[in-house]
Amino acid sequence: MNPERLVEELLKVAQHCGIRIRREQGRFRGGYCIVRQQRLILLNRSLPPEQMGYVLAEALRHVPLEGVPMRPAVRAWLSEVWEQSAHGALLLDVSMPGQQLGRNG
Repeated sequence: MNPERLVEELLKVAQHCGIRIRREQGRFRGGYCIVRQQRLILLNRSLPPEQMGYVLAEALRHVPLEGVPMRPAVRAWLSEVWEQSAHGALLLDVSMPGQQLGRNG
C-alpha cells in the first residue's frame, strides 16, 4: 500500500473512533491530544506521507482499536510499527528542517 493511501486509511480509522483531525502548518510534527475533553490528532500538513503515517500510528496507539473496521494490511502495518517501536527498533526523524527536537519530540 502506498504511503498516501495508508494515510487516508489511518485517517478513516481515527475518524471512525470519533477523533477529530486537524492539519496545521508550523514547526511541530503532530500527535494525539485531548483539548476541552475532545480527542484530537494534530498533523503537520508539511510532513511527507511516510512520516505522517508514523505520526498517525503513534497517535492511534492511545485508542482501543478492537472491533474497529480497517483493511487487514493497515491493521498488520500498525501492529508491526507498534511492535518495532516497543522494542526500540524504530527510529524516525520527523523533525522539520531547522527544528531541534528533544528525545520526546
